[in-house]
Amino acid sequence: MATDRTIWVDTFEVAQFPSFPCPNCGRGRVALDSATLLIEEPKYSDSQRNEDYWEPDWVTERFSGRLRCSEQTCGEIVVVSGDTHLVETLDEEFGWGFTTGIRPRAMFPAPPIISIPKDTPPVVKDRIDAAFGLFWFDFGASANSLRMSVEFLLDHLKVPRTTMAKKTGKIVDLNLNGRIQYFEKNNPVHGETFNALRVIGNLGSHGSSLARDALLDAFEIYEDALSEIIDGRTAYLEVIRKKIIANNGKY
Repeated sequence: MATDRTIWVDTFEVAQFPSFPCPNCGRGRVALDSATLLIEEPKYSDSQRNEDYWEPDWVTERFSGRLRCSEQTCGEIVVVSGDTHLVETLDEEFGWGFTTGIRPRAMFPAPPIISIPKDTPPVVKDRIDAAFGLFWFDFGASANSLRMSVEFLLDHLKVPRTTMAKKTGKIVDLNLNGRIQYFEKNNPVHGETFNALRVIGNLGSHGSSLARDALLDAFEIYEDALSEIIDGRTAYLEVIRKKIIANNGKY
């Protein structure tokens, strides 16, 4: 799902607000119920309009609304809220101008950015779900939550958190980089994926600027790793290939 970058952006025109994957059933799409959309301007913002030097980008507005799942048997409701933002647009008749877009700052329950295999350990899933919600508010915190999920996934994969120091013979803690190196000996491809997630998570932990595309890239490679590690997708597809060949396609 992360490859559709058009729905994981900053600001949307009201008429073009996209539908998102349902966080409950996973089959339907949650779309904005326009009847629930409320946009309000605080008094302090409205009062500034009387100033001679007032500009449109001075306006402060808040919005809230509901997204509803298209699956009738599900009917999930996602609460969305945020502010508005001026978006520069081009009109064929009047040229460049501005329109008001709505900018989500929170969605609950948050739509999933990637698919999570059903057998994913709950503690891992919980941190990924948290990253979905944080995505709308804080890229760094979202990335750090992904990093934490990797730690828990390595626990599930029996990767130790400690090792014996060669020089002293004492038991010492392994940091995430050390644990990834341990895992990477037997799984270099996804060890590299975990290392990439560690790098992204470190940026978030240290308060460094993190680009939206970099975070979406992290989600995307994580989806592939989870599909392989939890569901064994490559092995599953190999079984199917052999089955088709062995039976000449006749089941």
